[in-house]
Amino acid sequence: MLIHILAALAILSDLSPAVRAHLAPFTTAVQDAEAKLQALPPDADVRERLIVMRQLDQAPMMAVHDLDSDGLSEAEADAARAEVDRELARLNAQNITALLAMIPEDGWFSSRIYGQEAATGAFLIIQHSDSVQQKRFLPAIETMVERGEALGSEYALMYDRIAVAEGRPQRYGTQMHCVAGRMVPQPIEDPERLEARRAPMGFRWSNYEAYLAMFGACRS
Repeated sequence: MLIHILAALAILSDLSPAVRAHLAPFTTAVQDAEAKLQALPPDADVRERLIVMRQLDQAPMMAVHDLDSDGLSEAEADAARAEVDRELARLNAQNITALLAMIPEDGWFSSRIYGQEAATGAFLIIQHSDSVQQKRFLPAIETMVERGEALGSEYALMYDRIAVAEGRPQRYGTQMHCVAGRMVPQPIEDPERLEARRAPMGFRWSNYEAYLAMFGACRS
């Protein structure tokens, strides 16, 4: 952990003062989340560890949304994005490695056993792995959805992510991409029946139109 922090500080020192100032909220979020993980006692249970790992997964990404690149040159903005991408990739790899070492015998983290916050933390982490790992756990998640021990919306998100990665139409319309400056859905199978497929999955949006309304302009 200390080696990672020192390496990150060395890279930051190569950035311009303007870029370092721009990245300060993100850098602070990363350092705070890693400090919480490092502070866990060696005997911390899986639930507690997953909750902190979830913070490590989510807090830096939330900080990215609040970054304002106004005042940066194009080169500085590119350098800032590259640093964010590098750090997120490092954190994802760290979290995924730790998660894979914690997989229970049931094949996934039941919300009945570990609580929903921890189970969703595991889901968010594995969403940032590759489709090979996602496919490994999708059947177990589906089984737990049927038993009421996992969220249908999480199964749907993972199913769609795998389908898109494999070049197939998605089933639940969750995956978006940037086209001509706007976020639009990736191809959807049998789109006329999309709402019927989404209805039992427990999405928090009342309909697909409400889901799409979250997305706006993007950088192509």
